[in-house]
Amino acid sequence: MNVIALSEHRVVRIVVLCALYVAQGVPYGFLTVTLAAALVEGGLDAGQIGGIFALGTLPWAFKWVWGPFVDRFGNSRFGRRRPWILVAQAGMVLSLVAMWMIPEPTVALGLLGTMVVIHNVFNSLQDVCVDALAVDLLPPEDRGKASGLMYGAKYLGTAIGGGGLSVLAYRYGLHSAFAGMVVIVAAIAMLPLFTVERPGDAPWPGTGPSDDATSDSDQPHPENAAPASIGSLLRQLALAFGNRPAIVTAVVAMLATAASGLLAPIGAILFVREFGWTQEEYGATTGGVAVFAGLIGSVGGGFLADFVGPRRVVAVCSLILGGLLLFFGLEVIPKRVTSTAAVEITAGSSPELEPDGRNVLAASIPPLAEPVSTTTNDGLEGVPIGDAPPSADPSTGDSTFVAYLIIEALLIGAINAAFFAVCFGVCRPEVAATQFTAYMAMMNLGMSGAQGLSGMVAASQGIAGAWTIGAIAQFSVAALIPLTLLTTRITVSGRPQKG
Repeated sequence: MNVIALSEHRVVRIVVLCALYVAQGVPYGFLTVTLAAALVEGGLDAGQIGGIFALGTLPWAFKWVWGPFVDRFGNSRFGRRRPWILVAQAGMVLSLVAMWMIPEPTVALGLLGTMVVIHNVFNSLQDVCVDALAVDLLPPEDRGKASGLMYGAKYLGTAIGGGGLSVLAYRYGLHSAFAGMVVIVAAIAMLPLFTVERPGDAPWPGTGPSDDATSDSDQPHPENAAPASIGSLLRQLALAFGNRPAIVTAVVAMLATAASGLLAPIGAILFVREFGWTQEEYGATTGGVAVFAGLIGSVGGGFLADFVGPRRVVAVCSLILGGLLLFFGLEVIPKRVTSTAAVEITAGSSPELEPDGRNVLAASIPPLAEPVSTTTNDGLEGVPIGDAPPSADPSTGDSTFVAYLIIEALLIGAINAAFFAVCFGVCRPEVAATQFTAYMAMMNLGMSGAQGLSGMVAASQGIAGAWTIGAIAQFSVAALIPLTLLTTRITVSGRPQKG
């Protein structure tokens, strides 16, 4: 049967990977913006809406559980990762249809919450499988651009779900938005349904192998047979994580998001309280133009990573970002912040953040939601920073601050895209689902840990000191990233293999 094999068609491969990331982003944007607005209009309070959000994010905290299952039981005549992706897509579509069928979703919160959990269980499964598929199929020369485009595709999906569907909901009702989301996700599901991973894979039950044997790449396909037993899986995991590049990659993953996690909770108060910005100005900048800059940075950084190497992109951008943070902390902040009072941040109540340190709601479609809160809504309370300098015009230096936020977002986007490409290369195809998910978990751990320490750091080192520590974290990334280079790969039999 003549079905396209992803391993043999470069453009189709990248399009499918990006489309699957769009499918993950659409429901996320819908939940955090479109559905949130409908729930507010339905009279729900912040606690009830927050409960729905918490149910949506809960499965993602445990997505690492999927990794060993996807790696161990992924060998099939239909492709190693594709059956898992199809199951995940089917679960996503059916759960969305179930939400669509709820007569009054803003009233039946128990049923809605259950469907949100079920949907995100399958959404998180797809995330693990798509990342593993990328490790399996992307040749080294495509990892940078693919990771950048996939990173941008997730934000595109979020924009569609939060922006496009919110317009649909406003004009035609919430059920129309549910229907639109079902159509989008179901249409994307057709891509893995009508493609296969490699020549020889059967497209569907009862069919023979695909006869797509044409290739636009001279690169050999990686060996990615599933471990034959639990013992073999454990040995593969030991080889995957028990070498210097893998260990250093985990350390870099935590450091790469530490500065964002440390500075984001303080930044909202700094800009609004001390620099005299309005909430609208801060939200429009960090969630609008800065998001666009981050997208440009991720796509551009990904393509640049394929041209000069992902480690060079991570190192150079980290050095520039570290220098920017250091300059901002030593030169800009002391001239604008007059109070020496500490910033107190309620432990454990910082807003959920994206890997670049932005509030997830503002990262979606900021103009449609309350951009930033300087009270307990964002987990920030008791913040006696003091008044802005009486002689300071709030507009004075705003162009400098806007430039800072844009350059910061641009660099973070490039670093993330290039670092994902590094992770693709370090991961062993045999256990890619587990290993890549572990690195993403390390990034989340680095961010959440830094968030938890932000109040203590600001209290003990001052706001300028917090920016200096963030700079040190970025300089550390630049210093360590060369050590992630994998020159040889050890097989289970003990023989070295070029990595």
